[in-house]
Amino acid sequence: MNKDASDTSAPTVTFDESTVQLDALQRAVYAVADVMTVDITLSHGRFDCTLFARNRADDAGELEHRLRAEVIDQTLRLRIAAQTEPLRNLIFALAFSRTGLGDSRETPS
Repeated sequence: MNKDASDTSAPTVTFDESTVQLDALQRAVYAVADVMTVDITLSHGRFDCTLFARNRADDAGELEHRLRAEVIDQTLRLRIAAQTEPLRNLIFALAFSRTGLGDSRETPS
């Protein structure tokens, strides 16, 4: 039997576009790809995610829980990355400033 996104037996998890970035959602889907595939559609400011278990014996509730937990994890990772970006850039700038790689005053011999 071939399942598609219109299959009403497949569980669906919905995320609000104002609280979850598509990037975080896609990263989460990738992280759970070993146990499920996910069809993501955007409708009226919501991401509707239809879950398809790789193993028919997997519990739909457990799949939903795993996806929700992974979306929260990826959302926090993106938020932390955005908040620490200025500090990371400063560290990289300092590290590379001491290598001489960016020194345009040096001339090749």
